Amino acid sequence: MVGGSENVNDDEISFANGIQLALDPNLISLPLNSSTTTPGTTIAETTGDDKLDGQRNAHENVVQPLARQNNEQALFQNPYAIFKQMPMQEFIPLLLHQRGPGFKFADLSEQDLVDEIEKEQQSAVAEETAVSELPAAEHNDDSAMDVDSTGNLTRETDVSSKGELNRDHYDDDEELMSQEQFLNARKEMVEHVNLALNESSLALEFLSLLLSSVRESAGTASMSPFLKKTVPVGSLNSDKLPLAHQTREEIVSSEIISRGWKLRSLNESRSLLKEKYSSLTKIIEKEHQYWTKISKHISNKDVLFKMRDRVNGMRLLGIKYGYEDSGSKYKHDRGIAVLKSNPELNILELVPSNTTEASEVNHNERFVRVRIFTKIASEDDYILTGESSINKLFSSHNNLNGLEDIENQINKLKAFAFEQELMYQLKKESSRLISYGVTIESENKIVMELPNEKFEIELVSLDDDSVVNHDQDAPKVNDRRATLMVTTLRLLLVVMFKKNLRQRLTSSTRPQSSKGFKDVLLLRPILGRLRHHNYKILLKKILRDYVLDIIEGSSINEFSSDKPKNGATKAQDDNIAKLSKEINAFSCLLNTSSTSFKVDVPGKGKLLLVLESPNYCNAVVTIKFESSSNNVSFDTTFSEFKEIEEFLHFVVTEYMKDKESVKRE
Repeated sequence: MVGGSENVNDDEISFANGIQLALDPNLISLPLNSSTTTPGTTIAETTGDDKLDGQRNAHENVVQPLARQNNEQALFQNPYAIFKQMPMQEFIPLLLHQRGPGFKFADLSEQDLVDEIEKEQQSAVAEETAVSELPAAEHNDDSAMDVDSTGNLTRETDVSSKGELNRDHYDDDEELMSQEQFLNARKEMVEHVNLALNESSLALEFLSLLLSSVRESAGTASMSPFLKKTVPVGSLNSDKLPLAHQTREEIVSSEIISRGWKLRSLNESRSLLKEKYSSLTKIIEKEHQYWTKISKHISNKDVLFKMRDRVNGMRLLGIKYGYEDSGSKYKHDRGIAVLKSNPELNILELVPSNTTEASEVNHNERFVRVRIFTKIASEDDYILTGESSINKLFSSHNNLNGLEDIENQINKLKAFAFEQELMYQLKKESSRLISYGVTIESENKIVMELPNEKFEIELVSLDDDSVVNHDQDAPKVNDRRATLMVTTLRLLLVVMFKKNLRQRLTSSTRPQSSKGFKDVLLLRPILGRLRHHNYKILLKKILRDYVLDIIEGSSINEFSSDKPKNGATKAQDDNIAKLSKEINAFSCLLNTSSTSFKVDVPGKGKLLLVLESPNYCNAVVTIKFESSSNNVSFDTTFSEFKEIEEFLHFVVTEYMKDKESVKRE
């Protein structure tokens, strides 16, 4: 039993140490396709002769095994297979290279070679003696390396126990390494070896080229043929630069200079930081004042947005003061102003975006003024009898106060923009009213003539002499009438804005800007009322001359017969209902005028006359005669007053006039 255990231990020791095999390295071949070689890495290339390379390759083809001829190389090269067939012109340089620098071939003797061979034999004998001293069980162990069906290397060990009757067989199959893993490991090892060989070859090439400038023969001996063909010999050189030590004075001087530059840079940095701090402090103070004024004077109703100055491209805040969102269609002025800080007056100013200079800003400060001229009966001339008053917002006193208050400036800009649009719409409407005595004398002046009066509507600047001296003028008769007229024009423009808003809310399609004057009702309602009043006076005079003065006991009654226009549909939205209600408040002014006259003739019947203005300016008279028995004899419409005179003369003469009722002349 003891002997059996000893055998088992011997088997374990032999298994741990491995099997000692003596294999020829040339029997193990490696593929050449994964190698990365560079020119000048073989031994024969050190000679630098292409002809010798060809001879060496021929000898290698003879000596190397068949596996190396099939694009494979040995894991270890046997130098004796090469040296015994190498020519002397190749062998001697190789021997000198192996012996090291400073060795000469003349110093080599046969006795030295014999001594080296004896030393190698003694070392080999010592190794064999050490191997023979190992336990005998290790050498007598029956071990076999088999390759199973899966390609794995296994080791089978049979241990027999001497003291037992039954012999147990223990099969220990241990997987060491697969064939694929072995090939991959070998391939990786060859790649690393080739990479190291390549790097060492490059280092050798560099040193050989550097050495060729000093010792040409020594440099060219280790230089590859590729490098000889590509780079000229001795083209790389090096110099040894002596290190000059500085004296103590030079060291102290350089330290002083470096400290001086540091102090200078620190002083400049301090000055620069101080200047930047001062400038940033001023900027922060200005920004604080700027935003404080904005938060104080700008309300939630104002529309603010970012924009850039057209002159210098600075970022500024813009404020919208126009009436585009209120229904305005005026495109000549967008109604946008820029908030600028005035450093001289330390205030905020509002400058319209379409103006760049102060003169242009003052040029836009204009308002609409109405003047009334009455015709002198004795002379063919007119005299000024009325002038509209100036709004306090437009006065120069409020202009100075407005510089301190952004809200006043916004209100002024809104008012001036409103006045400009009012004049624009008046000119647009007046271009179609020339036949009714309305003319456009200039770009900023409209004249409306009536039989006994003349109205001037003008866009006047605040710097005009008549405006500056207006407070010193004496009051006139028709001042209140002129003020009411300009106020009515402004209210009608607001009504037009509300109509546009209602159209936007009710219309499903995008509203198109109308180029005509049908939607503009500013001057026509006022002109229609004035002309209708004159038509009434003229019609009363005709009735008095042709009816009342002829038929005794006849009387006339006048009453208004204006018919308000009903809304088309009931508004479904509260905003639309509110707009409709505000628009209907001006229906008495927007509707066309209509006046009825009733002339009663005792015992003969009655005469009904209706004076209408279908397009605000024309006059249409409808005359109806009813007898005492309520029979309608005539129902006729006239548009000329001369025809009315003739018709009334005919009716009175044929149907109403008799000798008893006619007044004696």
